[in-house]
Amino acid sequence: MDVNLAGRTAIITGASKGIGLAVATRFAASGAEVAIIARGREALDNAVKIIAESGRARVAAIQADVA
Repeated sequence: MDVNLAGRTAIITGASKGIGLAVATRFAASGAEVAIIARGREALDNAVKIIAESGRARVAAIQADVA
């Protein structure tokens, strides 16, 4: 299924690994700009690289604990 999210923005928590990273990657690949939030800076930096490779959208990484 082809989903076009161009012009949309997504905020994803827990996005440095697992399901959160998969969701962020898919949203970016569909054209959405994504803001990813996670606790670890190193994991966030790696996630930005992975997401940027799969999409054409901008990615913002925010280190935070949303608990």
